[in-house]
Amino acid sequence: MEAYSDEQRLVLRAQRDPEAFGELYDMHFDRIYAYIHRKTGDRQVAEDLTADTFLKALAHIQHYRYTGQPFAAWLYRIAANVVIDYYRVHRPTVQLDEGLSAAGVGPEPEEAALALDDRQAVSRALQALSPDQQDVVLMRFAGDMKLKDIAAAMGKTEGAVKALLFRALNTLRRKLSESGVQP
Repeated sequence: MEAYSDEQRLVLRAQRDPEAFGELYDMHFDRIYAYIHRKTGDRQVAEDLTADTFLKALAHIQHYRYTGQPFAAWLYRIAANVVIDYYRVHRPTVQLDEGLSAAGVGPEPEEAALALDDRQAVSRALQALSPDQQDVVLMRFAGDMKLKDIAAAMGKTEGAVKALLFRALNTLRRKLSESGVQP
């Protein structure tokens, strides 16, 4: 029998003892929150939906089974469904990446204005993508996930995820070029 990873042992412990779930929460909170924040563009909504994600994960931890994919893939799938459920009730009215930080912006007003224009162009380009393409881009680059883990989180094959990412990046490149931003 294959040896369990530390994370697998922690999940097994959390299935027996809900207090052990806190360690899983600590391990994955930042990435799940960042993913949801980029999907919603609103700090308060992201905090609420992240809490909902972890509450659902805790409530259903007994049903989690290790399938060769990391626990994070299961959490991302829950987070994606929580965001979808949220938007079924609340129609989107915010920019996808409105919350991009201004890190690297120089003190000069002209530089700050150009950086803001670039961030807005990136946000508009991201909005031109399909929801699945947005998810793939955010999980890959914001969540730093591997393609196989994204596939597991989205319930798609790795080939389908590669195709989504390829099309998304081509669309982003084209939209950014049209906006005068060098990708």
